[in-house]
Amino acid sequence: MKQDIKKFDENIYQIDVFMENKPGRMSCYYIDSNNPILVEVGPSNSFPYLISSLESLGISEVKRSAMTHLHLDHIGGVGHLVEKYKNHFVYIHELGLKHLPSPERLWNAVSKVYTEEWLSTNWGEIKPTPLKNLHSLQDKELIDLGKGRKLEAIYGPGHAKHHFTFYDEVSKTLFMGDTLGLIYPHGDFVQPNLPPPDFNKEILFKTLEELENLELEYLALAHFGIHKNPYELIENAKQSIDTWIGFVKNLPNLSLTDSAKTLSNWLVANYKILGIDEETIKNYITNVNFEMQIEGIKNYLVQQKKNP
Repeated sequence: MKQDIKKFDENIYQIDVFMENKPGRMSCYYIDSNNPILVEVGPSNSFPYLISSLESLGISEVKRSAMTHLHLDHIGGVGHLVEKYKNHFVYIHELGLKHLPSPERLWNAVSKVYTEEWLSTNWGEIKPTPLKNLHSLQDKELIDLGKGRKLEAIYGPGHAKHHFTFYDEVSKTLFMGDTLGLIYPHGDFVQPNLPPPDFNKEILFKTLEELENLELEYLALAHFGIHKNPYELIENAKQSIDTWIGFVKNLPNLSLTDSAKTLSNWLVANYKILGIDEETIKNYITNVNFEMQIEGIKNYLVQQKKNP
């Protein structure tokens, strides 16, 4: 089975789990400390790639994992993880205690966007996770990695109300999930990821500004990979989010499909003006649901009008 594993400072491993059978779509991270932990698990269909990679590193058991949030491309494989490692337990937002033991509501909500057929084919079915294997995270909770090393859980809504980021002070790495946005391979810029129903610019910016106050060397994104120049990337993300909101706010009265196509075409034109190569543009454009982005931004703008 194909593998793509990169080792970074302080025994942090970036593992490509080939989401949707594509490289460079979803990163999981294994911190091989005295008390190791896995950050993210990916969707169900990516689970074999994750296990194959871990076993290639000589890891035969994973006792703990930490999930950034409850979107299915991040937690779809949690039930598989707990099934394989019986005593495994999962750090997650408290809503996970409600949804993961009975994941039907999560599945049904996402299938309304993607369709059941697409979900089953691309991300795979979810298995229930027993409540006893779940641990509800608190803001600023410290997860012991051994020998004084801690992984700090930082509550960071804005992308989703159930989102945490994780900070490793030893390596100065911030595991961001989807808080920042997307950086696909060969790209060095952030593309926003602003889905409904929870995207809120003010809350997200407050989260990013809190994270900027940390001493950072690396940002570890789910989509995709570990990156240097963290402060520049956070500023890039904020600028891009403002630009997207302004563009969508000024769109004429178009259908959702036409609005999404207009946003996509505008981005392609901008990326070409910036001299970005065709392969990178394709990575960014084809791996985003632009209708979802339009819905997320418009939902935010409606809420702004209601609560100015």
